[in-house]
Amino acid sequence: MFARQHSHWCTRVVALSVSSFLVPVYAQQLEEIEVISTTPLPGAVISVDQAPFSVKKIDSLEQNSSRESISRSLFRGISGVQVTDNQGNPYQSDVTYRGFSVTPLLGTPPGLSVYVDGVRQNETFGDVVRFDAIPQSALKEVAVLPGTMPQFGLNSLGGAIVMQTKSGRDFQGTQVDAELGDSGRTRFGIQKGWVDEPTQRDFYVNFNSFNEDGWRVLSPSSVIQLFGKMGIVSGDTQTNFSLALYESDLNGNGVVPRSFYEQNRAQSYTYFDNTQNTGGQFAVDFTRYLQSGAELTANAYYRSSKSTTFNGDGNENEDYRFGVAEFEPDRAEVEGNLGPGTYNVTCSAPASTAYAPGTVTFDENDPAAMEPDSADCPGANNRGVLNQDVVGLGLQYALAPFGAHKVLLGIQLEFGKSDFRRSYALGVFNNDRTVRELYAPIEQVNVEANNRQFGVYAQDVWTLNDKTTVLLGGRYNHASVKTTDRLSPVLINEEGEASPGLNNDYTYQRFNPSVGIAYQTAARSTWYASAGTSNRVPTPVELACSDPEFPCLLPNAMAADPFLEQVITTTVEGGYRTRWAGGNNQYGFSFNIFHANNKNDILFVTDGAGSGGFFQNYGKTRRQGVELDFDWETHVWNFGASYQYLDATFQSAARLASEGNSSAVDLNGDPAVEGGFIQVQPGNKIPGLAEHNVKLSLGYKASDATTLFVDMQAQSEQYARGNENNQHQAGIVNIPGDGPVEFKDNGRIPGFAVFNLGVNHALNKNLTLIARLNNLFDREYFNGALLGGNIFDRNGALVDDEGDITYESFLAPGTPRNAWVGVSLKF
Repeated sequence: MFARQHSHWCTRVVALSVSSFLVPVYAQQLEEIEVISTTPLPGAVISVDQAPFSVKKIDSLEQNSSRESISRSLFRGISGVQVTDNQGNPYQSDVTYRGFSVTPLLGTPPGLSVYVDGVRQNETFGDVVRFDAIPQSALKEVAVLPGTMPQFGLNSLGGAIVMQTKSGRDFQGTQVDAELGDSGRTRFGIQKGWVDEPTQRDFYVNFNSFNEDGWRVLSPSSVIQLFGKMGIVSGDTQTNFSLALYESDLNGNGVVPRSFYEQNRAQSYTYFDNTQNTGGQFAVDFTRYLQSGAELTANAYYRSSKSTTFNGDGNENEDYRFGVAEFEPDRAEVEGNLGPGTYNVTCSAPASTAYAPGTVTFDENDPAAMEPDSADCPGANNRGVLNQDVVGLGLQYALAPFGAHKVLLGIQLEFGKSDFRRSYALGVFNNDRTVRELYAPIEQVNVEANNRQFGVYAQDVWTLNDKTTVLLGGRYNHASVKTTDRLSPVLINEEGEASPGLNNDYTYQRFNPSVGIAYQTAARSTWYASAGTSNRVPTPVELACSDPEFPCLLPNAMAADPFLEQVITTTVEGGYRTRWAGGNNQYGFSFNIFHANNKNDILFVTDGAGSGGFFQNYGKTRRQGVELDFDWETHVWNFGASYQYLDATFQSAARLASEGNSSAVDLNGDPAVEGGFIQVQPGNKIPGLAEHNVKLSLGYKASDATTLFVDMQAQSEQYARGNENNQHQAGIVNIPGDGPVEFKDNGRIPGFAVFNLGVNHALNKNLTLIARLNNLFDREYFNGALLGGNIFDRNGALVDDEGDITYESFLAPGTPRNAWVGVSLKF
């Protein structure tokens, strides 16, 4: 019957270091058994005390001190998680665990897999994960598993983020949430769960609406989510049906030059950077508990999504089909074609003359048409449309236990199809740094991609004795990536050579083994160690942008697709965890050491001219470190502390293109800005990753009705992207042929510590008031940075001379002090 059902991930979360500020203060019972899943589908749970790997878990993400996005919740709730908020939007942050990332935007090399109810969420085109598609308040549990678990399939290099949603059996009743806050924040949510006892069916429905104006200029966002789930129990069989729908309109302002930030921390470089997502997913899972003690589990799902992007920016398009040149401030004056302060004959002409709806032809007398290097438009609006469809199937059979062994076998299939189109429209900048279009859009990418993934995995939990458990596992992955180029006319390079196009059909395969051992020295005290390998295959967006002869722009433009090797990661970790009680006090402590080596890592390498570049296999990188977690809890107080040391380095020498790095040189070894290269050496730090991360939390139950808490997140300095050799310095460098060039920053961003306050006050058993104050001291801090050249002066006007370009850090500013209040009604 249903009582025999195992929990998918855990029966009760007893988080090692994070629960103190995620849930109200309460005393946990040490005799409760905590379990965690070791495979994507249900049926493979193991006691945390027997787990030969680190355990990171949280529950009730909607109760934490952020309550605005899953990425922020993971940041505050899981030790070792960093969030890089380059876009300045809570739903567009990169989530990084142990130096491996998952992102909602194309361009960042992925290294984490994400599952919701056994359904893989990494999209088919670029392995991105749409966090705006996952309703936070519908989540019951979240676990982060390490990279020693290849059972979770492709892209689990650094690990897997595994989520489980609520059902009508574990959430019964109705809850209504409403919130108001700074920057025009409004949120409304309602969720309801119930069980129909006569039919043994349970139902859960969740609706969430989020809107805000954004704290930065012109950055409104809205998200609407609807999730429904129905469960049917019949004898020894349980079936769940779920439907998730979402629609979002997100504006992320991106990074901003330091000089602009110092004038106004809310402004951006150019406007707009808009992403609109719509989509839905239907899934069904089936579990049959056999009389022999065996268990059969299966799932199937279909997901469809559409994403449209609009990005106004400086013109970095080099399209030799139509004589389009990348913008350079003094090119017109140097070539003698145009007067100072003008950039293109057509772009300087009245809009009625220049704009030709539905055409992409240029005036044959226009210097830009006769000679691409003679003149260009300063601005461009870049548009992208991505349609994706995914069908997946999974089957898992857990054999009846025999002796000391618990063995299971699993199969996963996924078929993905995507359609991507990208265009640009040339124009001039308005006074507010938006782009006024003077040409009709020109299509630059039109590609169809088909992905096929097949995985077979096996696992054996071998109980040697009452203290020692061995976990043996492995997975065989077979994947193919096929792209079809539909662009006409095809791209050409400066020499007039046609691009080879985006037509390919590559196949990858690999078997990844894993082994782990756990030894219990006492009740709730375990020493453990594990090792395993994982792999990921190049995504269509990486293959379609991998030719140095045809660099492309990210996140939207592609040119050619030489073969890229698959990335292989070998991870080893070990540690100790324990929980104990003393009087009314309960304690938890753990430490973990991890070491992960990447082979054939894929990096986006700039071409030395703005954001253009290409993906390439790098060689080797390494991520290793130490994690410490401690928590203490009484009936009144709780305290949590976590620390991570992360040593993320390149382990191979390479020459990378980098614009804006003061140490860049040309092929002759002379200092250079455009077309310059930097030399990366083994041991150089990987940019964008902080070496030290600290999280603290303190909760106080002032009364039966009132709970107060404070939490803090801190991290050390990190290198800016573009400073991969760690050699960039502020100062003046004499560039042969160009004279002295000043570099404003040192290529690093400082560390920071941010404090947050909160209070929950229950007016009665049904009604609770909530208040949050984030970034208590209004700390100015940065999530990340990259090196580049600023083509605008301090007044926001285009510079007239290339020598006036300011080379500085482009910063991703953190959110300033903000507050919101809310009410939660349960009945």
